[in-house]
Formats: sequence, C-alpha cells, structure tokens
Amino acid sequence: MSAKSDIIKVTPSEFIGVGNMKETITSNGHLCGYCHGNGFFWSGQYREHVKKDCPVCNGSGQLDAVITIEWKPSKQ
Repeated sequence: MSAKSDIIKVTPSEFIGVGNMKETITSNGHLCGYCHGNGFFWSGQYREHVKKDCPVCNGSGQLDAVITIEWKPSKQ
C-alpha cells in the first residue's frame, strides 16, 4: 500500500505582521480511513442491498487536510 508523505517546514514569512498572523496550508487527496477509499458502504437486509455514501468523505473516498498556523509573540 502506498503512503503519501509531505513535509511542512514551519518558518515565519516576511509578510507576517500585525493583522496578518495566520496562514493556511492545504494537503489534498488523502484516502478516507472511515470507508477505506471506497466512498460508500453497503446497507440493507434480506436481499436488498443499497449503496450509502460515506458520512465522512461524502462519497468521494478522499479527504483534504487544512492546516492553519497562527503566529504569536514568544513569552519570555
């Protein structure tokens, strides 16, 4: 099984300043762990099987990670 590995180097940007102390990084296309990437589950009883979308990924089979970094002054 393949694994996606990303490295985030955390360094304050030169554009960080008063009123602009947050930044957001998005990492797309991670396999949904709840449905194992299928995007659905089979449900039903007695010969009736119905596909139901995964409640976590809404049927896509993938999830996106949104990482927010908030910068603040160090306490000394």
